Amino acid sequence: MDILTLELRDVTVSQALVELRALLGEHPGEALRILGEDEILQVNVAGFLERQGRTVRIRAQGPRWELEVPGAARPASAPKADPPAQGLRPVLLLRSAFAPGDRALGRRLLLETLGRIEPGTPWLCLAHQALELLDDPLALEVLNGLQARGVPVQVSLASLAQEDHDIGAFAVMPDAAWQQSLIRGALTVL
Repeated sequence: MDILTLELRDVTVSQALVELRALLGEHPGEALRILGEDEILQVNVAGFLERQGRTVRIRAQGPRWELEVPGAARPASAPKADPPAQGLRPVLLLRSAFAPGDRALGRRLLLETLGRIEPGTPWLCLAHQALELLDDPLALEVLNGLQARGVPVQVSLASLAQEDHDIGAFAVMPDAAWQQSLIRGALTVL
C-alpha cells in the first residue's frame, strides 16, 4: 500500500498547515510522508502533528527533510456530523486570500472558511495583508456576521499603524497578545 505523500515546496507555514489539515481530514489515521526544504516549515509542521497526537520521525537529507508519520488508530465509527467543538482556539488571519493560485478563488474560499468559524471562538485577529479585507464589502459582511455571532474581530495594532484602514466596529489588538499565542501554538493561523 502506498503511503500518502505531501510535498511542501514554495508554501508559507499557514498554507502548509491548511494543506496538512485537509489531508488529515480526508485520510484520518493514515501513514504520511511529508517532504520539504524550509527548516521553519519543518518545525511548525512537526509541532502541529505532535499536538494532534501523531508520532513524527524526521530525516534530514542535506537541505531537504522528510517527516515520516506512522498510521494512527482510527475511531471505530466516525460520526457523520462534526462533534461540538470544545476548547476552540483563536484565529489569526495574515492574508486576504488563500494563495498561491487564482486570487478571486482564494478570496472566496477564505471568506467561506471565515464564515464557518464557530461561535465561542475567543477572537479573530486581522494582521499583515489581511487588513485588505477591511476594504472589501463582502469581507466586511462576513466579519460583521462573526461579531454578531459572538466572535470578537480585532485588528493588529502594528499592521494598522503601517496601513491606514477604517476598522469600523472592530477593536484594536496589541500585537504582543496574538504573538504570544502564536509562539505557544495556541491559535489557528490562516
